[in-house]
Amino acid sequence: MTRFQSRWVNVIIIGLVVILRLPTLWPSLYNGDEGYYGTIANDILDGGVVYHTAVDTKPPGMYYIYAGVFWIAGRNNLFAVHLLAIFVVVATALVVRRIGARVAGDWAGAWSGIGYAVFVHAYWPSDTLGANSEIFASLPLALSVLVVLQGQKQPVWGPMFLSGALIGVATLIRQTSAVNLGVMLVYLAYCWLIARTQSFARVLAAACGVMIGFIAAIAALAWYFQVQGNLHDAYLWALAFAIRYAQSETTFGYVLKRLVTVHLAVILPSGLLWYFGILQVLETVRSLWRRKPVSSEAILLIFWFGLSYLAIFAGWRFPGHYHLPVLPPLSILAGQAFARFVAGQRRSSQQRWRLIRTGIIAAAALPTIGFLLVAFIVRTQTLYFLPTVRHIVQETRPKDRIFVWGSSPQLYSFSGRRMATRFVSCSHLVGAYASRPREVRDRGKSVIPGTWAMFQADWEAHPPMLIIDTSAFDKFWSKHPMTRYPVLRAYLPGYRVESVINGETIYRRL
Repeated sequence: MTRFQSRWVNVIIIGLVVILRLPTLWPSLYNGDEGYYGTIANDILDGGVVYHTAVDTKPPGMYYIYAGVFWIAGRNNLFAVHLLAIFVVVATALVVRRIGARVAGDWAGAWSGIGYAVFVHAYWPSDTLGANSEIFASLPLALSVLVVLQGQKQPVWGPMFLSGALIGVATLIRQTSAVNLGVMLVYLAYCWLIARTQSFARVLAAACGVMIGFIAAIAALAWYFQVQGNLHDAYLWALAFAIRYAQSETTFGYVLKRLVTVHLAVILPSGLLWYFGILQVLETVRSLWRRKPVSSEAILLIFWFGLSYLAIFAGWRFPGHYHLPVLPPLSILAGQAFARFVAGQRRSSQQRWRLIRTGIIAAAALPTIGFLLVAFIVRTQTLYFLPTVRHIVQETRPKDRIFVWGSSPQLYSFSGRRMATRFVSCSHLVGAYASRPREVRDRGKSVIPGTWAMFQADWEAHPPMLIIDTSAFDKFWSKHPMTRYPVLRAYLPGYRVESVINGETIYRRL
């Protein structure tokens, strides 16, 4: 590849990401998870303490990313958040390109980067376009692999320490990123026991490096939490309660349904990427079976892909955005197979190559363009809650607290009013988690011990000026009226109905 061609590949990658994420730069595209991150970020800026004054089961990385953006660009500046997300996706695609080029040549790297830029957007905009943890965690994970590949001919310990630290950073953004620690350790074991390319001493030093780097990243934040006095709270919510949340009850029939309607539905629009990626995996496995030489880099990519794929099954829920961390290794694998395919097909007849090229372009363009159009069409529906927000702002003072019954954290973040309780979502109080069977959600039983006692203590400390009840409007919460729960029901006589906006009932304190 010439330098001119290489520059144009970078331009194409950047252009694709910007175009496909363009809807996020309009003010009306909003993702539900952004409400959780934004609300806790605002609480941090108001002097709150993560996992103590504002709780959820996500790791803290995204809260601090949002808080940093809000501190620099202004509260609830989602334009700035989405701009940062574009930069992160571009950087990830370029790192993917670099890994692909190092493993299999310039053109394999180019197709890897382009494949990631295209297919990371090939699903419903609500899953792919949000500034979500999967998007941000993919960059340090890809960098951790690149560091190892670039450091192979240098002293082992340093690059592996940096790789482990990057995996630690990714884990602080998304818990399941920790599986990449296993990727590195299994890869090192392979280099020593099977490939025989590394001595035991070098493998031991490398393993120690990656482990110490990982621990250092986690320990640094743990020390900060210890200083804040919320280390135990962080352990409970980001680990113990997160595991309870992931393990909350489901049914075989529901899991099977999600496998078909979500898992396969995510894979189908990216079928071209999955086809060539799996093709490359099979080619590598076939070479191993026939005892042909296989590079250790190829094995590292397969381990990375395999463990990332298994992580999708955590909690047996398969949301679309859970699949995004698989795309970096899958794109690199697919780039290798696709580069060989293109080189082979170019020797075919001109007519045959023209038909193949048209089919490939269609398989890549149709899903991405389709979902891009969907993002522009449905984006105006994502800010339906703004009339309620305007009422909250008009009828309360900046220091007043409010309470939202349901899972609508955006009412906190967009109104700029602090939470009366620590619960960003009331799902933790009643166990009504998304992507769970309806019969499980409707039981009204929390999987986290002591939540109602926490709720009561917070309410007594700062009772809300307004209660916004979303249960009548939100079908997801229709089985959970406020009167169903004794602790909350006891407070309702102190409030009167003030207004009903978009089906949401607003109560004011007497």
